Amino acid sequence: MPKRINIEILESESVLKNILRKTTTEMYRARIKTLLMLKLNQVRYQNEIGKKLGYTEKTIRTWLQLYAKEGITSYLKVNFKTNVKKKISEELSNSIFKELNNKQTTITSYVELLAILEEKYNVVLPYTTLYSHCRRKYKSVLKVARKSHYKKDDKAVEAFKKLSKQN
Repeated sequence: MPKRINIEILESESVLKNILRKTTTEMYRARIKTLLMLKLNQVRYQNEIGKKLGYTEKTIRTWLQLYAKEGITSYLKVNFKTNVKKKISEELSNSIFKELNNKQTTITSYVELLAILEEKYNVVLPYTTLYSHCRRKYKSVLKVARKSHYKKDDKAVEAFKKLSKQN
């Protein structure tokens, strides 16, 4: 049997509704709705809140524990992607854009672009970082036509073409 929620909501209903009206982020809205449902005694269990808002019971439990420990100010601070450092700076991003759009360049793959960046700018990036950055930000597609077969004999192809023209 689920455990009943025993948290006292300190803010008034009008304050919570005012905050809800001002928020635009869906995560903030769900958190405020959680407090409102508890304040109005509409729910008793975490799984009920989760079903109504579309979040897991564990997520609701984490939110309520945060509210109980630190109050509404930290409860409303949602840390998206904390401790993530940007691997590609704006300067490097602009340089990549220039390299991709340079008409005199002979770049045919992201591996070559990676080598150029290492040579010119002394930057070592993982291939996947460069690839996803170029695809996401610039919608670039570097494709090179491949030879149909690496052991292909051009003389044999010519002989085949001559024979097929005669028939």
